[in-house]
Amino acid sequence: MKKILVTTDLSHSSKVAVRFAIQLASQIGYELTFLYVNTSFIIDPFSAVTFVGLPEPDNKKQEQALIKFVHTLYRQTNKQPGKTTYIAENKLDVSEAILNCAKRIKADYICMSTRGGGLVNKLLGSHTTRILHDSPIPLLVVPRYYRIKKISTILYPSDLEKIETELPLIKNFASSFDASIAVYHYDYFTQEEEVHKKLNKIEHKFKSDKVSFHFKKLDPEVSLLRHLQIDIMTIKPSIITMFAKENRNWLEQLFQPLKTSEKGFNTRTPMLVFKK
Repeated sequence: MKKILVTTDLSHSSKVAVRFAIQLASQIGYELTFLYVNTSFIIDPFSAVTFVGLPEPDNKKQEQALIKFVHTLYRQTNKQPGKTTYIAENKLDVSEAILNCAKRIKADYICMSTRGGGLVNKLLGSHTTRILHDSPIPLLVVPRYYRIKKISTILYPSDLEKIETELPLIKNFASSFDASIAVYHYDYFTQEEEVHKKLNKIEHKFKSDKVSFHFKKLDPEVSLLRHLQIDIMTIKPSIITMFAKENRNWLEQLFQPLKTSEKGFNTRTPMLVFKK
């Protein structure tokens, strides 16, 4: 049974990660470990004197608060808990606590919300970036406006450069849900004969009943991000996959600042992020 480490700070905005994990587990029986890292006991981390005479934080009380928080969401979603574990820790470094816990329980995925009272204040920002950089396991990133839905379709925007290694990782995830994978590739030169042949060769090699390819011609007047947004609104995928690395690559351009005349990237769709 695969394991997901689900992080929450018990805030309203962190509920989406819990709801998403509950949905995954309800479909295929993932084991869920819910983690609450409490930093509120820290008054002045640079002064040892501050802690003199203070009682030790009550982990049991924090754990009970976590259980109550999660069980409320189970009731609201009309789902029954499967195999679940609850961990409450008092740590100064939230990112380190999450990574250590994931390693300790041998998690297959880490699930986080994009806005969670300091856990993640923007997509691929702060703690998420560090966890993605340091974690050997994939990260499930859930946007604040996520609404529960079954996992049935996965959108895989790709530059096709590493499809031999990337697609099997996505298929491994998708197979658990019997989900289809839609590979979207954007290029200015899709209609040129040489490029067209190259794309058809890739499609012929990797296409299957569950994997489809969509080659889209880029409009120079429209940003890559906007092209992708339109397709997301059209096909309404259950999850978007992305592969991130430290240096800027094709997909990371989606999250760079846009011209003031353009709208920002806005989606309710969770993301499965792999580190390259």
